[in-house]
Amino acid sequence: MTPQPGRPDDQPDPSRGRPRELTLAVGAPAHGGHCVARPVDDPDGRVIFVRHALPGETVRARLTEMTSRTWRADAVEVLQASPDRVESVWPEAGPAGVGGGELAHVALDAQRTWKRWVLADCLRRIGGQEVADAVASLPEASAGAAVPIEPMPTDAAAHASTSARRRALAGTATRTRVSLTVNDDGEPGMHAFRSGTVLPLRRLPLAVPAITEIGLLERSRWRAHYRPGMRIEAIAPSGGEPVVLLDDRLLTAQARSTGRRRVQEIVDASALGLGELTYSVHAEGFWQVHVDAPRVLVERVVRAALGENLERAAGSRVLELYSGAGLFTLPLAALVGSGGQVLSLEGSEQAVRDARRTLHEHPGARLAAGRVSARSVRELAGSFAAGRPDVVVLDPPRQGAGREIIEAVAALGAERIVLVACDPAALARDLGTLLRSGYGLGAMSALDMFPHTHHFETITVLDRS
Repeated sequence: MTPQPGRPDDQPDPSRGRPRELTLAVGAPAHGGHCVARPVDDPDGRVIFVRHALPGETVRARLTEMTSRTWRADAVEVLQASPDRVESVWPEAGPAGVGGGELAHVALDAQRTWKRWVLADCLRRIGGQEVADAVASLPEASAGAAVPIEPMPTDAAAHASTSARRRALAGTATRTRVSLTVNDDGEPGMHAFRSGTVLPLRRLPLAVPAITEIGLLERSRWRAHYRPGMRIEAIAPSGGEPVVLLDDRLLTAQARSTGRRRVQEIVDASALGLGELTYSVHAEGFWQVHVDAPRVLVERVVRAALGENLERAAGSRVLELYSGAGLFTLPLAALVGSGGQVLSLEGSEQAVRDARRTLHEHPGARLAAGRVSARSVRELAGSFAAGRPDVVVLDPPRQGAGREIIEAVAALGAERIVLVACDPAALARDLGTLLRSGYGLGAMSALDMFPHTHHFETITVLDRS
């Protein structure tokens, strides 16, 4: 039979006798925002990864993908609901909707339980028993499980509010960056999950008010600029007015062209004794999207790298990999002082240019642009006056650093390694390599920097055995 136009040959097709809908018993969460489920009439049958469900529920689900290895589905009707199910804060990200809000139907506390389970599962299943045992032995990993997922301060305050409405909306209105695409009808929206189709949006509940007030979704002054396929990036920096990037054209919040290509970000580092830190970031550059993330990450990562007694940090030698626009580089350089060294390596030349603007008053910081590799790690580390760093800080992309780079880092012999990871599977692989290379796990924390999605950030501290 000839496949139907637009339908991959391995997709659900009623004409082939494959059911489009099934009644599923939903089990444990799986990495990626799904739950593991099986047909209620076949408890030992094929595993189906279902979205928009919760552990313990019974749902009617519509199959969305069928390959020889994986079946996926969306829950379209809840037959038996979990007590952790709430009214979705973003219905447009529900079944057959846009990606990016796959846990919007889950109570915020339960989202963090979900993520903790996924973290524990990845550490055990991907990292292996050595990794799972090392994490379970940490004092912060109560009951021998993975570490808890901590809320960000803004979300915790909203969740503890006396206002029922504010509690219900906890975790929303925190994103300082939003990406949209214009569909063929000239409407701004986002891609459907695992699809090239752009679905129009009516609300942006995760965006900070400074972005929603611009009116990108409804106001005619913006529609006049839109063209099918156009990329829209809305940026609400902490140090100025919002800007909007339409492909490569930058506009003000009033939809007027502007010559400025950079935004100013201000991070409160008073907990480190540094007051406010000011960063220059290109409008197209990477910056942490949760309104609290830069401050919380700076404090956590810098203290992990230099120790709680920051007065002893002067003169320290720090190697920083995947350094971005200098979020950690600036406070590290300020604390190690003129007698110390901070050598950083970042693959994006634009990010390095941003960091150089930010750190021009810190001669002890050397900012290199280039691909992070085992060779580049060894070469850069050879520039330290003592031949090796005291501490290595690395914040790799979602796929992690990988075995070769991690082994090269471990071979430097630094007393401490601080690994920042945004994917638990990549963390498990990299952590396993470090443990096998002679490092011991000292601490781990996990931050819920992406509420209403399956993502979270993890900070791991390892010391040389």
